[in-house]
Amino acid sequence: MPFIPVPDVALIQLEGRVDGCVTINDLYFEITGGGITPVNLQALCVAVEAWWSANVIPALSEDWVSVRVVGTDQGSATGPRVETSGGDPGGVGGEAAPNNVAACISFRTAQRGRSARGRNFIPAVPNSLITLNTLDPTFITQMTDAYNELAGPGTFLAGWEWVVASRYTGGVARTTGIAIPIVAATFTTPYVRSMRSREIGHGA
Repeated sequence: MPFIPVPDVALIQLEGRVDGCVTINDLYFEITGGGITPVNLQALCVAVEAWWSANVIPALSEDWVSVRVVGTDQGSATGPRVETSGGDPGGVGGEAAPNNVAACISFRTAQRGRSARGRNFIPAVPNSLITLNTLDPTFITQMTDAYNELAGPGTFLAGWEWVVASRYTGGVARTTGIAIPIVAATFTTPYVRSMRSREIGHGA
């Protein structure tokens, strides 16, 4: 698959592991005025890792552990890449739900269509916070509040804005991807979702 550049946008990948399975959550940020460098990319990576550690990891099962946070310039196939080390376990005692079970949080923009939305499948939801297929309301609120800290130009980190990186529209690849600002994060339903790639023997 050919590389589709998204100018002035960085991909931050939050990598962890649970029961031998790798979990990865992607977040995209656009830099104001352009010019992604190893220095400002490292600063973004460190800031996102601190946000993740303070707001999301404490709500995950202790069965999950962070591995690293990776930042990559999306403007070029040869752009800079940086990473920070992890090691923090989830903060909730007790067993996690099966690897493929996740809390799906949706990222909304001011535009319509699938190419203008994003999402994260939050891993290692504690079993104690799931009743049959329904997430505990407190967990939903905690995750929604956490992700909404990222929304808004310069709100999370000066010079950066949380975005959806759109590389396709109507199923057709764009020549150059575009960045669409995210205005809110929300759960469309209170139910858990399944991510088959995280089943034992897969990973992501």
